[in-house]
Amino acid sequence: MTLIAAPWLLGLLTTVPMLWYEMDRAVRLPERQAAQDALENAAQTMLRRLGRLRDDTRFIAFLTPRLLESGSEAQLLETYTSFLMAGRDYHKVRWMDATGQERLRVDQEGGSILRVPGGALQDKRGRPFFENALLLQPGEIHLSPLDLNFENGRIEQPLRPTLRASSPFVLADGTAGVAVVNLHGNLLLKRLRERASQSGFSLYLVHPEGYWLLGPTPGEAWGWQLGHAEHTVATFDPALWAAMQQRPAGNWQDWSFSTLQAAWRGTEGDLLAHADPTVGQLRLLVHRSRPPTARWKAVLGGLALLGGALVLWLVLAQARGMARELAYMQRLRDSNAALELANEHLQAAQEELARAERLSSLGLMVAGVAHEMNTPLASAQLALGTLRGGIARLQAQVMAGLRRSELDSFLDEATDACTLADGELRRTSALVQRFKQVAVDRASLERRDFDLAEVLLDADPRLRRGSLEDGIALELDLEPGIVMHSYPGPLEQVVANLFNNALLHAYPQPRHGRIRLSARRDGQALVRIEVADDGRGIAPEHLSRIFEPFFTTARNRGGTGLGLHIVHQIVTEVLGGRIEVSSHRAGGPDGLPAGTCFTLILPREAPERPQDKASWP
Repeated sequence: MTLIAAPWLLGLLTTVPMLWYEMDRAVRLPERQAAQDALENAAQTMLRRLGRLRDDTRFIAFLTPRLLESGSEAQLLETYTSFLMAGRDYHKVRWMDATGQERLRVDQEGGSILRVPGGALQDKRGRPFFENALLLQPGEIHLSPLDLNFENGRIEQPLRPTLRASSPFVLADGTAGVAVVNLHGNLLLKRLRERASQSGFSLYLVHPEGYWLLGPTPGEAWGWQLGHAEHTVATFDPALWAAMQQRPAGNWQDWSFSTLQAAWRGTEGDLLAHADPTVGQLRLLVHRSRPPTARWKAVLGGLALLGGALVLWLVLAQARGMARELAYMQRLRDSNAALELANEHLQAAQEELARAERLSSLGLMVAGVAHEMNTPLASAQLALGTLRGGIARLQAQVMAGLRRSELDSFLDEATDACTLADGELRRTSALVQRFKQVAVDRASLERRDFDLAEVLLDADPRLRRGSLEDGIALELDLEPGIVMHSYPGPLEQVVANLFNNALLHAYPQPRHGRIRLSARRDGQALVRIEVADDGRGIAPEHLSRIFEPFFTTARNRGGTGLGLHIVHQIVTEVLGGRIEVSSHRAGGPDGLPAGTCFTLILPREAPERPQDKASWP
């Protein structure tokens, strides 16, 4: 009985842990990507908010001396008041003279806007945000650290996190002044945390030295100013802090982290040019709560119990059958032998059918991968074998007295063999990467301004040379001066794939024809890009399937069936456009010339964040 149950139990004990691991991994990978998105969204929120603070401060510093020189202090007061009413994120705007004495200050408190009376104006001489601003030129902006606000030499109560932007100006008499705008830090931190919580994550903000600005609890923030040296990430989780110190951005267990400067990737412009160094080194920290797994674990556990029950039932049923066999063995021996033979034939047939079914579903992909990888690997192996033989001959020639001509001959052969092996291995690597594109997440995308014609010409080196292959002419019709704000890398890959598809499929031997690439405006917001050939066209029964993964009619000529599938993914999910195809075969019922035309209709302003779960390679 134990021997009967062993295969079933072994299969059950092997399959369940594997399924458990794969399910757990499949649930956690999207969670990590979502956490990275939440972190990047928080960094972009900070970038937009600090960028607006910089621009608003530059405006106040530009306007203040002009109103002062016109003698209209009342108008300056009205301007400051209107500024605070329009910007609810600011709680203070003021200007101070070259000695650091506040000359005019307007505060916003609880929705009320008040001018601070002259007797309450303070001397800010010695404060870094004032002293550093005096060293700048008019129009340049200094950003202070994000810390607790001080009033009259003491930390303001209740605590008011503040980030100050200051900019100098020069009055008509040559004296200097400084305009200062205070950003309400609590509102900024609250907005960051709320946006992260909407995505199901907990977000924290950390000082470069490890202190909490936005911590696990409100009481743990601002430890370096409040005298609580223990309120740090290093105390909270030493291993997490060690990981954060090793690199500016990354993941550790259930955490994702990045400095603001690393998350911005250079898009901040001059924002940090004169800022306090701690601003760009502030660290965003996102905690990924473990995804709910109770449902699938319960299902998998139930299946395991059901499998165990089935095994037990089978064992008991087999035991009863064995008892009956022993009782009737003598009388039913011949019948049992015939039945056993029939049963063996049936099981063999069932196994063969199951195997054929599996092979039919995987055959296309396996055949393509095996064939494509075998050919270049065999060529590379042949080249290396040739090189190995050349080395053996060289060793013999060295022992016999090597001549210069023999060395030159060996070097030529070795160079040819290495070049062949390198090319074939690169081909193998490229094939693996192309198959990998279908499943790999598109993590890194850069949206920028570019000239459409230049990017199209960069899609394939042969486009700039003006020729493709012997017998295949190239025609370019690219409207100049089309500026797009999109993703140049994915667009180049789309065009390259369409050209490779045309060269692979459109022209039989002997190859001759023409491929045309055109680009032009389609209204104010769109562009139309066409890749057209005058080849043999696509069969009508294949036209509806060309964007399916692994569908190809040229596997024996290098086709993998992934090129057009990747093109469709990039155009629709990354570039935010659509792709159309028209094809005609020679002698068709429509009477049109043979050929195929792929048309891309793309927005000149691509979506800011592609709603794609795959990344372009």
